[in-house]
Amino acid sequence: MNDYFDNETYTKVSFTSEQLSKTDFDSCTFNNCDFSELHINGSEFLECEFIDCNLSNARLKDSSFKDVHFYNCKLLGVKFYEVDPFLLKMIFSECQLDYASFYQLKMHNFQFMNCSIKEVDFSEADLQFSYFDNCDLTSTIFEETDLRCTNFKTSRNFSIDLETNKVEKAVFSPHNLVNLLEKYKIIVEK
Repeated sequence: MNDYFDNETYTKVSFTSEQLSKTDFDSCTFNNCDFSELHINGSEFLECEFIDCNLSNARLKDSSFKDVHFYNCKLLGVKFYEVDPFLLKMIFSECQLDYASFYQLKMHNFQFMNCSIKEVDFSEADLQFSYFDNCDLTSTIFEETDLRCTNFKTSRNFSIDLETNKVEKAVFSPHNLVNLLEKYKIIVEK
């Protein structure tokens, strides 16, 4: 039987693996909590908020995140592809997602706002209708990724191969179009 918590607020809590195994959180808020290096197994987070939390290198095996918002959180090295994909919905605002992996994950309508997304793996992910607002995508991998209708208009430092990714109706600005031509090693002068 799972533990269940509803409308709780946790502040400055350092969680342990035992607290987050097969635990359900509904409409809970986590402020300045530490989840780093944890193995969070089979837990569910529904309509929760994480604010100023550290989830770096946390393992999220079979855990579900349904309508979850991360504000100013560290999520370095997180293997998001291990989460339960059913009804998966996350929003990231001002987060550090460097070295994370979303390999083969279906992520329609995800939002990344003012995030550091360096060296992240989006290989074979489905990012249709997602939005990258003012994000740094240095060395991020897009390989066989579905980017149709995805908005990159205000983001920077990305490299997207037009031949190996689906990019129909993706949105770019004139100043970041050069990132789509990087493969061809051409020089675009301003």
